[in-house]
Amino acid sequence: MKTIIRDMHIDTYASKLFDMYFKEKNIAVFDIETTGLSPRRCKVILSAILLINGQNCRAIQLFADQENDEEEIIRQTFHLLDSVDMMLTYNGRHFDLPFMEARAKRYGINGFRFPYNLDLYLVVNGHSALRQTLPSLKQKSLEIFMGLSDSRDDEISGGESVELYHRYMLSHSFDLEKKILLHNHDDLLQLYKLLPIIEKTDFHRAMFKLGFPAGDFLIQRIVLSGRELQVSGLQNHPTDYISFPTEERPYTLVMSRSDASAKLTIPCESEAGALYIDARSILGENFTPIEKYPSVFNGYLILSEKDKIHHLEINAFLSAFFSSISTGQPSN
Repeated sequence: MKTIIRDMHIDTYASKLFDMYFKEKNIAVFDIETTGLSPRRCKVILSAILLINGQNCRAIQLFADQENDEEEIIRQTFHLLDSVDMMLTYNGRHFDLPFMEARAKRYGINGFRFPYNLDLYLVVNGHSALRQTLPSLKQKSLEIFMGLSDSRDDEISGGESVELYHRYMLSHSFDLEKKILLHNHDDLLQLYKLLPIIEKTDFHRAMFKLGFPAGDFLIQRIVLSGRELQVSGLQNHPTDYISFPTEERPYTLVMSRSDASAKLTIPCESEAGALYIDARSILGENFTPIEKYPSVFNGYLILSEKDKIHHLEINAFLSAFFSSISTGQPSN
């Protein structure tokens, strides 16, 4: 296995929208190259991670220059990702991560939990109008739309990269290796530069649907079911804890050490087609950060009105709630 490391300068992306969910998070851009689409028949040949540290970044590429390098690539990838809070991918939830997990199991590598994955493809595809306006949602199409195409040096596609790799394994040509690495390297840099595209999406709805980190928790699923707000996710530092509804804490919170799960259920009030909760009572001294939002009145948070869900306010409330929890018990 070859390890290629490049240190470089990059313009750091920050915005009020992005920082609401990911401020001060350690970010890694993640991408893999494989010999095909099926993890049963194909292998990981290149794993790449771009570690963002302010305006400095480090690109690390783990390249299979020998036939049996895949296991070491997977182990090293997991080691590097274990030190970050979140990663940025493009269709990573449906391809890169499941592929890596499936290949890891072949080598008995189990138990690794990926950090939070902000999948830009899912954000754009499901929560913007770009699907109707662009010829495709391939990463390079978005780069053209955002005026980034001139920043890319490589001239090959992912499919061509696979073909070049097969030729490389026969010849170990330095020129072929350089082309494969350049394509992957540009994918990493360009993906980070694409982050401002979230401003052209309904990003709060995307986070409601796709989940987001909050304190020491990873929110995975948010549902308004009947007259309940139901939230499930994972704990970063698992503990056992149960809180049943009381007048002071009108919710149920169940956390399990065995599977690191966390489940929150909050009963809602209903009036004139609106669902609402007593956010001030639930958050206590942590209520202040959310009282500025439009759907918060006199301490109550309106979750939905006539089937219109207030994604921003719900996300802000849940972020405040889970961020207030320490050592398994909510502060009040």
